[in-house]
Amino acid sequence: MSQKLVNTILLSLAFVAMVVGVHRSIQESDIAGNYWIYMIGFMLYIVYHYRKKKQTE
Repeated sequence: MSQKLVNTILLSLAFVAMVVGVHRSIQESDIAGNYWIYMIGFMLYIVYHYRKKKQTE
């Protein structure tokens, strides 16, 4: 699998996790209960950023 495709998938999953977290937080009126979803999205974005930075070096 190409590196560009993996980066695109990571960024897409990070975005989807954030959207799901926001949606569930609005529906349940509980941000703290959905904190784990935000952290998954954040970690996916960190991995994407790390891979992107490493490719440009």
